[in-house]
Amino acid sequence: MNQRIQKYCVRKSSSSWQWNSAMDGQNGRTPMAGVQIRILGPISMLSRNMPVPLAGQRQLRVLTALALVSGRAVCTPELITHLWGERPPRTAAGQLQTSVWMIRRSLAMVGAPQETVLSTASGYQLDSAHCEIDSDVFRHNVATAKKLVRADLKEEALELLRDALALWRGPALATISSSALQTRAARLEEERVAALQQRICLEISLGQYEEAIGELTDLIALHPLREEPYAHLMQALYLSGRQADALAVFRRARNTLTDELGIDPGPRLTTLERAILRQDADMLSAVPGMARH
Repeated sequence: MNQRIQKYCVRKSSSSWQWNSAMDGQNGRTPMAGVQIRILGPISMLSRNMPVPLAGQRQLRVLTALALVSGRAVCTPELITHLWGERPPRTAAGQLQTSVWMIRRSLAMVGAPQETVLSTASGYQLDSAHCEIDSDVFRHNVATAKKLVRADLKEEALELLRDALALWRGPALATISSSALQTRAARLEEERVAALQQRICLEISLGQYEEAIGELTDLIALHPLREEPYAHLMQALYLSGRQADALAVFRRARNTLTDELGIDPGPRLTTLERAILRQDADMLSAVPGMARH
């Protein structure tokens, strides 16, 4: 079983960023230099568990813009827009160069390779040979979890999704004030919610109803206008023997959608309500979304 999981992914410790060292040792490879860039929360950079000092918004924005497209160059005009918006100063190109130099100097201060940030013909990019980014690890693990579900390895997929979501330390790009970059933060949040809902689907399918109920309650508080969390919560409550509570969730969803949007619940919620009322075990035991998330 473990060999099959390793076929799909690199196992890790999401809190200590040691997954590569463990797997590289098993595969006979030399561990990579180990610069970790974190954008799933406050922006930070570590080298061998030592913080790399980053001073001010300018350096944070440059690092974030590069991390969002890891492995690809970001041209100088785009980086300037991230730093100053549509009205950059005349000295913008020089100040950008200074910001990159300061990032490299900070890397050198902790013994990390300065070539983590590469110069290209059009701008700059991060060198994946020297660094890893938490958002890349998150996406890799979510994609791997989908493969594990298709292989009917639900427990392994659930564990991997829990690891992926544990990488989040708060709102994405939490310390960035650039409006252009915050648009990307919203996209990352959508990915987080989708992964969380997939994890909840797995918990329900594996009979872990109490875990799912708590997570869904929190998710609805954050996103009260999304119908899918209400549907999953209704299902988890019913399957845990709380039929009346499941119907109460439907009424709450209906009232919220009517008051806030002036619409009625969609077909999925109404179908679930009817299934609960007639105790349709087949429909209520199925977990929608398992294959498509």
